[in-house]
Amino acid sequence: GEWIGSEDYNFGWFVPPLAAYFLWKRLEAGAPASAPGAGAWSMLAWLLLAGAVLLMLPLEMIRQTPIHWRPILWCIGLIAFANTLAAAWLTGGWARVRLVVFPAGFLLLGIPWPTFVENAVAFPLMHLVTGWSVGLVHLLGHPATAAGTTITLPNCTVGVEEACSGLRSLQTALMVGVAAGELARLAGWGRALLLGLAFVMAVAGNQVRVLMLVMAGIRGGNEAVAGIHDLAGNMVLVILLAGVGSAAWVLAKLQAPSRQRRAPALPAGLPGAAPRAAGWLLLGAAAAALVMAHGWFLVRSSLAARPSPPLLAPAAGAGFTVDTEVPEAILGILQPDEYSYIRQAAEGGAKRTIGYHFYWEPRKGNANQLYHRPDRCMPGAGWRLDGEVTRETFNLGGREFTFNVFPFRSPGGHALMLWGSFLNGEPAEIEFNSDVYLPTANLLQFIRTGTRLYSFEVAACIMPYADGARPTRAEIEAYANKVFRPSDG
Repeated sequence: GEWIGSEDYNFGWFVPPLAAYFLWKRLEAGAPASAPGAGAWSMLAWLLLAGAVLLMLPLEMIRQTPIHWRPILWCIGLIAFANTLAAAWLTGGWARVRLVVFPAGFLLLGIPWPTFVENAVAFPLMHLVTGWSVGLVHLLGHPATAAGTTITLPNCTVGVEEACSGLRSLQTALMVGVAAGELARLAGWGRALLLGLAFVMAVAGNQVRVLMLVMAGIRGGNEAVAGIHDLAGNMVLVILLAGVGSAAWVLAKLQAPSRQRRAPALPAGLPGAAPRAAGWLLLGAAAAALVMAHGWFLVRSSLAARPSPPLLAPAAGAGFTVDTEVPEAILGILQPDEYSYIRQAAEGGAKRTIGYHFYWEPRKGNANQLYHRPDRCMPGAGWRLDGEVTRETFNLGGREFTFNVFPFRSPGGHALMLWGSFLNGEPAEIEFNSDVYLPTANLLQFIRTGTRLYSFEVAACIMPYADGARPTRAEIEAYANKVFRPSDG
């Protein structure tokens, strides 16, 4: 689901075939094998395999729910890695462990980073890229200012968001750097140096990309930025791949032939009937656990809340206009099935975006919309939380709707953001400032009712106000009625 729905991780499709290729090449190299493992290490290996089978059912049950907690994916990935090494030890000792450890470990590169790790990397990169871009634009003789990670130019703005932070390039560079080091059969020092070079290339290449977007904006405004956005990203990616490949080739030439290691051949299988039978028993139990988890959700799905059509719709009128001119970069990340922007007239006759409405039909792997929330995304535009987030219910067109109310302070002043999110037609409680998308308190309910497919809707708007004059509840409700109305559907 992450590989399909997130451009940051669509490189994951290349990870399994590359891992299989690396295993094949190591088998092809051939070398004497050691005897199958025995003793205390064998006992540990059997305990790992048995423990994995016991964890299989609960982990898969949790993974099916809309919680979408990335550490669960890492638990599954690390268990698979440990299982592989345990089975390798039991069937061929250290020789087989050395054979499979790299291909098995390489698969971990396809697992999405936990959100707190992404934030710790992406946010500093965004600010770094923004600051350097503004400085370079000044050196080129053009005016530019930065607010958060938004670069304001005389005729447009360029947002250095997650897609432009360098995170995507960095994740791809990590995978490509590790793969290139294996293809070139580099020694440890060569692989470490190659990863360092890949990191530098990723950051530098992304800086060039943002500078290209800024210069395009100076010359042609927002249309020019949109026109070159994907082209610039693809150019940087091609240059990154070529650069890492060239660096691996040079390092391979510098490496002495004697350091080229030969991998062990695949030794014989499990010794004796008893270990072989135990192995098949555990494998069968693991398969049964997966079947039971999916079977549970199929049987219990009749108890899950039914997917709901959109509850709200933008209200055209009272000084507001509605259109579907949503930036392609946002649509590419969020991938909504229905979408619109709400705009209000600003000074000079321009239209200022003050709200949006997105809707997703039920489908598997539909987690991106739960990740992109105001507490994560608004700081990139220079907005900072200026108080506690509250949940308030307002009457819109004779019906009650619950919104999360965010008090923000922006470079232009204060504003409230009304952000309503609805899962299967019910207000979705969000764990703000947490790595969990939905509260874990709902986990047992999702499992009990077999909820894994859901519709999701987000309706949000910004309400500016003067310093010290926060709107009353009645004023907020009146404003929300100008922006949204109950959907006819």
